[in-house]
Amino acid sequence: MKPGSIQNGRCIAAGRLIAVCLVAATLLTTPALAQNVVLTANDSPITNYDIAQRMKLLSILRMPASAQAATESLIEDRLKLQETKKYGINVSEQEIGNEATRDAGERKISPQQLSAGIQRAGIDKNHWQEHWRASYSWRGLVGAINKAVSVSEEEVRAEMQKKGSTIGAQEFTIQQVIFVVPNSASVATYNSRFSEASNLRSRFRDCTAGLQLARALRDVAIQPQISRRANTLSPELVATLDRTPVGQLTPPSRGPTGVEMLAVCKKSDSGSGTAASESIRDTLLARKLQADGDKRYAELRKRAVIVKK
Repeated sequence: MKPGSIQNGRCIAAGRLIAVCLVAATLLTTPALAQNVVLTANDSPITNYDIAQRMKLLSILRMPASAQAATESLIEDRLKLQETKKYGINVSEQEIGNEATRDAGERKISPQQLSAGIQRAGIDKNHWQEHWRASYSWRGLVGAINKAVSVSEEEVRAEMQKKGSTIGAQEFTIQQVIFVVPNSASVATYNSRFSEASNLRSRFRDCTAGLQLARALRDVAIQPQISRRANTLSPELVATLDRTPVGQLTPPSRGPTGVEMLAVCKKSDSGSGTAASESIRDTLLARKLQADGDKRYAELRKRAVIVKK
C-alpha cells in the first residue's frame, strides 16, 4: 500500500488505496520498547513488540485485543505467509491496500477511520502490511484451490427463503415427453421404457432437434410447450429444473401414463430477481471459501511447531 504524498499534514491516496497517514517519526524512529522474542512459529520469531503492535491493530479493527488474541493473530499470519510462499504468491502494495479497505468495510470502518487509527496508534508500516499481505495471499490461494466450487440455484433459492423472500420471477419454458405405458404393463415393460427414455436423454441436446428425435419413437407423446414461474411449481420440481441445463431432459420418472421427462427449453429471470439471486450467490460462495480456508488453516495450526522462549 502506498500512503501517497503528504502535504500540509494530509494524505493524498493513490487510486483506490487507503490513505494511511504515517508521520515521519512513526516510520523512521526505532521503537522504544526493547524487542525480545516471545515465541517462534515454525522458526519465525514473534517479539513482545510485535504483540504490542498487533494489540493496537486489533483494537482499531474492533476485534478482541488481548495479548493472547494478538499472539494467535500473529501466529496465523506467519503460518499463512509460509504456506502461500510455497506457491510463489506475490502481493503488491496496491493489493495490500485493497485488502485493508475490504477488511475495514466488513467491520463497518471507513478508510479514513482506519487511516487515522493506524496513525494515532503509531503502528509500524511493516506490521500492518504483513497482516493484510497474509490475508490477501491466503484468500487468493483458497480461491485458486476452489476454482471449481460454485453455488447452485437450489442453494440460492433456499437462502432467499430463509430471508423471507423468494425468486418468484424465475421462469421455465418446458415441454413434457411421455413414453406411454399401459396401466396393466409388467415391471419388465416399465424397465424397458425407462431404458428407452434414458437413451433419448443421452442424445437430447436441444429442444428443436431433440423433440424431433422423440416424435420418431414408438408410443411417445409430446405435450405442448408451456412456461411456468418458479413460485408456481413444487420445490422438488424447481430443484430438478435448476439442475437440468437448457436444451436437455430431466431424469425419467414414473408418471400416471408412463415414463415422463421434461425438456427444459428456456430459463429466465426478471432484472430484480437476477440482481437479488446474484447477491445471494456471491455471499454463499464467499461463505464456502471461508469455511474451506478455516479448515485448511486449522490443519496448518495443528501441524505448526510453536516454541515459547
